[in-house]
Amino acid sequence: MNRIFRCLRIIRPFSWALLLGISGAAVAQTTVSVNVDYAEGRYGESEKSSTWTMPLIVRHQAGNFYVKLNMPYVRATGTAVAGGDRFSTTRQVQEGYGDLVISSAYGILSSPDSGFALDIGAKAKIATADKQNDLITTGKNDYSAMLDAFQTIGGVSIHASLGWTKKGDPEGVNYRDPWFSALGLSYKISDGASIGTFYDFRQKVTSGGDPVKEGMIFSEFRFAGGYRMLAYVVRGFSDASPDLGAGVTFSVRF
Repeated sequence: MNRIFRCLRIIRPFSWALLLGISGAAVAQTTVSVNVDYAEGRYGESEKSSTWTMPLIVRHQAGNFYVKLNMPYVRATGTAVAGGDRFSTTRQVQEGYGDLVISSAYGILSSPDSGFALDIGAKAKIATADKQNDLITTGKNDYSAMLDAFQTIGGVSIHASLGWTKKGDPEGVNYRDPWFSALGLSYKISDGASIGTFYDFRQKVTSGGDPVKEGMIFSEFRFAGGYRMLAYVVRGFSDASPDLGAGVTFSVRF
């Protein structure tokens, strides 16, 4: 179950880290994932904006440690994007590779008997995207640190996380360094399927902005040969979150 929550944490733009694997795995393994994500909303503006995000995600885990690379291709239309930290002065379409995200974590505690696990991690968003694409990138690096806790009870798994981001400031902008958190619940309905829900919160990054508040429902399906599919829908509850979003992730583990 822990793997599902780690999977969800990178799919959404404000979430922390997608790990397709279980903390404390005994052998080294690599997972390759392709995600297609769509989000739309007004984000406090008069017109609706939308974003397609298509990342390629490669993750390698050895024992209690993992490292992951996430390179997205982004197509943004409108004047604003989710999160409240990127805006364009005119309505337009921007398309291109986004910022590279590098993340890692270490399982500092794992108790199979009690079903509890605790991870500590770090993430860096490296501003590799074209700085002219202000709907795709801030043009500055961001750095985050977090804790992830997992508790499994029978077929039910609970996830809670807490983290902090040091945001890079573009010229003329002074972003706040926000705290973020998440709470998730998943239920295993069969050996090959799980369903659940997830809620993300992040403090606002500008004085006049809104915090991120969004909920997700999801289902995951596991197939022979290490293949998996994760589908989800998202509902936002603030001007910094999308009104609606949806996506699907296909993964294979080697």
